[in-house]
Amino acid sequence: DLAGLATDGDQATFWRTSTYRSQLSSFKSGVGLVVEASGIPKQIALTTDTPGFTAEVRAGDSPQGPFETVGGSQVIAGSTATWDLDSTDARYYVIWITQLVGSAHLNEVKAN
Repeated sequence: DLAGLATDGDQATFWRTSTYRSQLSSFKSGVGLVVEASGIPKQIALTTDTPGFTAEVRAGDSPQGPFETVGGSQVIAGSTATWDLDSTDARYYVIWITQLVGSAHLNEVKAN
């Protein structure tokens, strides 16, 4: 129900993951936020106020998946990250967080 806060254009609002006391990968393969793109994006851009997690971008034709990786894994070290997407014409994209201790905020996600 907070997913819309990651695409509302307001850097002060965000979608938040659950909080993990130990490494997320100890419990599950990841956690993510699905966004719907209009058109065919060439990039996904992310803004966060909680750097230090690892994420990749996955794409699919349904919000329930299945999804395939189209933007490789990267450590989000600063407040922004950008993925150049592998060739895809998918409608739905997932910011898939694979490594995390604590919680992560996705303040803005844009498909460009």
